[in-house]
Amino acid sequence: MKKIIVSIAVLLFSYAVSSQVLYFKGEWTKVNTTELFTSICRIEIKDGQVSGELLWTYLAADSSDAAMVEYYKGKKGKKGIEFIEGTYDAATGDIYFEGKSKTDPSEVIGEDKYTLKFSANKQVLYGITDSNGSKNGLFYAAKASTAVAAQEFAAAKRKIK
Repeated sequence: MKKIIVSIAVLLFSYAVSSQVLYFKGEWTKVNTTELFTSICRIEIKDGQVSGELLWTYLAADSSDAAMVEYYKGKKGKKGIEFIEGTYDAATGDIYFEGKSKTDPSEVIGEDKYTLKFSANKQVLYGITDSNGSKNGLFYAAKASTAVAAQEFAAAKRKIK
């Protein structure tokens, strides 16, 4: 009986080590613009593969771009979810993912490609995004408490209509 319990414990530990769900809170902007989105990110890493959801909230358009200001008029605070897939290299801390689909009834987000890096302690995720080929999107997010962020993420997700 003791061997069975130990075997089950080892299997559960192995699963927990090879798969982790992380929550981050952050922002996205573009170099030299006032464009701004905030996010709550749910990222799962398992065996070097990444999947997850980035829940974006639109805050500001680039004030120097009249077309963007007009497009986003009345949309401040609207949310969308970008569903992502990619890869993670544990040796370097490099993480790459891209948007594969989205739920965006207010049409405030796009799907992007993210070339990011974890800080040494995995508390910060930062880097650039493709931003329609310009490569001038900037992403920065800090790790959030899993229990609190999971509740906040779920509550925000329910509000997307």
